[in-house]
Amino acid sequence: MNIGRINGNYVWPHTLRMPARPPKLVYLDLNHWINLARAFSGHRGGKEYEDILDFCLRSVEKKSAVFPLSLGIYIEMQKMGDYRKRCDLRQVIEQISQFMVVMPRHLVAVHENEAVLDQIVGPNPRPVNDMDYLDYGVCRAAGLVGGFKVMSGDGKDITTEFRESYSDGPEAFDQKSSEMMLEFERQIIEGPSPEEEPELRKQGYNPQATLVHFEQEAKGEAEWARLLDSEPVWRRQRLRDLVSAREILFHINAISKRGCVERGVYSLDDIFPSVKDTRKAFNSMPSFDVAVTFRTALHKDARHHWTGNDIHDIHALAATLPYCDIVVTDRAMASQAEQSGLADRMHTVVLSRLWDLPRYL
Repeated sequence: MNIGRINGNYVWPHTLRMPARPPKLVYLDLNHWINLARAFSGHRGGKEYEDILDFCLRSVEKKSAVFPLSLGIYIEMQKMGDYRKRCDLRQVIEQISQFMVVMPRHLVAVHENEAVLDQIVGPNPRPVNDMDYLDYGVCRAAGLVGGFKVMSGDGKDITTEFRESYSDGPEAFDQKSSEMMLEFERQIIEGPSPEEEPELRKQGYNPQATLVHFEQEAKGEAEWARLLDSEPVWRRQRLRDLVSAREILFHINAISKRGCVERGVYSLDDIFPSVKDTRKAFNSMPSFDVAVTFRTALHKDARHHWTGNDIHDIHALAATLPYCDIVVTDRAMASQAEQSGLADRMHTVVLSRLWDLPRYL
């Protein structure tokens, strides 16, 4: 097992299919989508964003940019209680993103980890399937198989047979399927109308349930921050190492163990004989570096109050900052990406203002 086979800063996964450039991949966090929605709907608070909205629309029309969504965007939208605002948001998202999405962080980590193990241990006899980083729809954003299927009464997939025998022909079936998928994407963002929601709630509709995992993760970070308070020296010495250990434990360990077992290795100690080697290997995973860098920065501030939004941002940036050309996030995260050198290491433009976007497109 030769950890020295990892050269340079990162090991990039060859099983992650990236779209050809141009167009450029431009990731916007939810606040920027909301500002564009205000401009799109004619809201008085969106007047200052009208020019940048026009620029984004023209960039999509000219195919010079793609503006994909992330799983975090879909989840954060569940907190929006105003149906009219969700409808406005859906309209601008449909026009600019066209419901294109990026692969979720947990799947990105699988592909990156496989690339690292390929370097250290050797190829997996059961390699992971090649996957597109850029895809369509909320299901793909969550790492699930999307698409429209026709099922028989006994649970068999009969889509192909149904398509061939469709009364108006296969092409009409394809068109109908596309229309249904588009309507599904619209409804995911808009949610039910105020008239529909009470009855759906009685039937178990609870979109806020998707927020629970992120709130629990934020609670765990807050509890660990209190532990750091009791030992202040930890914030001054080797804080990144401690954060890295937690990141491995909670987000990478199971993935690595599975990849090792498939290669006939049953102890991580056989691969990583020292802490230094472990750190080198996992830091070569781009998404891991992003997540650890941001968590470390937040934990350095003893006054920071951890929220679910922090977790959304970290997971979204871990999935997008290494693989998109431009990331437009909030001021604090953009500043940290620059100060920590993340933006330079990833060769990614990180902005906090929409108005700066035209310079880079």
